[in-house]
Amino acid sequence: MSTRRDDEQWNAPQWRTVSRDAVLHNYKQISDYGLIGDQMTCALVGIDGSIDWLCYPRFDSASVFAAVLDINKGGNFRITPTAESFDSYQHYDGYTNILITEFRTNSAHVSITDFMPCFKVERSMVTSAEIHRRIKNISGSMELEVSLAPRFNYGMLVPKVKSVKDLGYTFYSGDNSSRQEMALLTDLEFDADGEKGILNRRIAGQDVDLVIRYGGAREHTIRATFTDIKLRETREYWANWISKCNYNGLWRDQVLRSALTLKLLIYSPTGAIIAAPTTSLPESIHGVRNWDYRYSWIRDSSFVLWAFHALGYTEEALDYLDWILSMFYLCGGNLQVMIGILGERDLSEIILDHLEGYMQSAPVRTGNAAWRQFQLDVYGILLDAMYFGQKHGDKEYTKVYNHLVRQIMSGVERDWKKPDCGIWEVRGEMKHFVYSKVWCWVAADRARRIAKSLGIDEDVLRWKKLADEIRSEILKKGWSDSLNSFVRSYDSSDLDSANLLMPQVKFLNASDPKMVGTLDATMKRLMMGEGYLYRYLSEDGLPGREGTFLICSFWLVSCLAGAGQVDDAKKMMDLLCSRANHLGLFSEELDPENNAQLGNFPQAFTHMGFITAAVSLDSVLSEKSGHHERPAKKELIGKVS
Repeated sequence: MSTRRDDEQWNAPQWRTVSRDAVLHNYKQISDYGLIGDQMTCALVGIDGSIDWLCYPRFDSASVFAAVLDINKGGNFRITPTAESFDSYQHYDGYTNILITEFRTNSAHVSITDFMPCFKVERSMVTSAEIHRRIKNISGSMELEVSLAPRFNYGMLVPKVKSVKDLGYTFYSGDNSSRQEMALLTDLEFDADGEKGILNRRIAGQDVDLVIRYGGAREHTIRATFTDIKLRETREYWANWISKCNYNGLWRDQVLRSALTLKLLIYSPTGAIIAAPTTSLPESIHGVRNWDYRYSWIRDSSFVLWAFHALGYTEEALDYLDWILSMFYLCGGNLQVMIGILGERDLSEIILDHLEGYMQSAPVRTGNAAWRQFQLDVYGILLDAMYFGQKHGDKEYTKVYNHLVRQIMSGVERDWKKPDCGIWEVRGEMKHFVYSKVWCWVAADRARRIAKSLGIDEDVLRWKKLADEIRSEILKKGWSDSLNSFVRSYDSSDLDSANLLMPQVKFLNASDPKMVGTLDATMKRLMMGEGYLYRYLSEDGLPGREGTFLICSFWLVSCLAGAGQVDDAKKMMDLLCSRANHLGLFSEELDPENNAQLGNFPQAFTHMGFITAAVSLDSVLSEKSGHHERPAKKELIGKVS
């Protein structure tokens, strides 16, 4: 079963012709991938049946498959027809994260079901660090080539491979103290090149289960992989989770797919939410704007909470908040914009110059130097999330207030008049970004609300005075009469799509004349085509260009809807939805010239923006039409009365 909509407002799955020569020698489009995962790590599976990206055993571990970053050195696990050309059709198994890739020739039809076991027993999450690949012969007899060539440590280590009697094969490198292993569990015999670390075999007309697992085959006493049971349990887990979504609007199918994607980007042991499961997929082909997104940004993660709560998933929001509070409790003066999925602080950036990069778009990076940046919005974003937790959780917040809220607000009082690096993490000159100042206002406003609920009257007055002071400065220094718009930074004439967030955080209503002016100016100066927005067009300290930023366009949809320009909002929403890939997945950016997806994939920021835009626009459309049968929209984080 695919996730196809009857009205086809997005690129629903369809058969596509694939050349074997392209499979062997060319990079796929970023949009040619599907995602599977187990809330510990994720893998990208191409429409040609090749797993081209996998980091084991965690999102931020070194890769074992990285052909998406170097088609020759990265390694992959390929199951592909040997025919010179064939048709491919890729879809999910209903509303789950189980991916099905089908191949068809004139005489035969096969399918590959790819999944990572992920389910609960009682309250405990069960994962097995496995990828199951079930090959099913549907009709005829199609010859498939199975090629398994892992390359450890981002392609720097070519493992050796050996057969393990009655179990399968083990790939290994290093000695006992630094040994790395991965197993293929199978009863098939492969042609093994032990020194080059490659397994090959051709099969035809067979139903076969192939399982790769972190760790060697010697760790197993029997070959049984229990694929049937794990597939059933995994299917039930995802189906049960998505059944709790309360969204029933116009974009339901794609909203559910986005929710399932965001759930895959949660590291279940801690609740950390990663920005994307990949590194260094470029923002422009042959450009240098290639970053590692396999970490937890406070901003991105908190924005994801807006989406989860809007769909009725308060538990995920509170789990993340519990984790982030534990990371910063008693150290509110030492906040950092991003941390590792286990709370790591040092995320120093390293260039892997042995990899050529996606379509020769070097450099390939691990780590992200933004962890050291000064970004003012982290104060407001964290306090906004804490305000949400206080409203919707069941915990006593007095200690949190004393040990964290007050410390954060001390930082706001100390820092809010300083320049910073902003939401877009510029690597050039720090400036007084208007977006950043707005989040300082949010910090003071949410602290005031928390203090009021706790009856701390002196702080209510203190934070209100600060909020009013910040607001007054923004309206004076961040507004341009000549442009009739908020600007990117004080004393500039540049614009910034991030200012479209003002209504969502309740700084101004979307129908306020200043927001309407900002909306019009943003579309006039930053829009490419009918609905694609650049983040900004001013210099940022880096060479080259980037694509249009998808979340900015979804912010625009929300603003248009709030300003009463509903028809324009819906038209833009439908256009953006059509730019998702065949599975409903979005990357970070789009190339405005050819609509190709760019940047890390799939991107949590984009899917969050889509969900919040869908919920907001649906609510306005429902009110406009006079239909109120849909469930009332839940209050989003950042949306306060």
